[in-house]
Amino acid sequence: MSLLERGRTRVSVHTVVMVDDGYGDRRPAPGPSTTYSAWVAPVGDAAGWRAPVGAQVGWSPPVRRKVVFPPDVVIDKWSSLEFADEGDPGTRWAVVDAPRAHHGASDRMRFVTVIVEGGGQSGGDPS
Repeated sequence: MSLLERGRTRVSVHTVVMVDDGYGDRRPAPGPSTTYSAWVAPVGDAAGWRAPVGAQVGWSPPVRRKVVFPPDVVIDKWSSLEFADEGDPGTRWAVVDAPRAHHGASDRMRFVTVIVEGGGQSGGDPS
């Protein structure tokens, strides 16, 4: 059991499976969804460690979050997530980097992190 299995946020992971596209190739299609308890933290401008750069020139950077999952999560770089963020319930977030597995000194310190982008604040639904 990992120490990170008791996250505060319920996150639904929507996986993608590859299916035949009818032309001899493969395409992504919606796969099974699973819900996990995870920790969600802001990254980049939302973390408050620097002023938003794009605001001065008329554009805003995408909203990003780091999600920390227990080690048994089933997720890949094509997945999307759904969770409530800052009073914005049930918005879709796109995984923007391959998940990273972190191995600590023991099994209790293992976890997986992903960086997600989107949500309702950025004005788009990445699904």
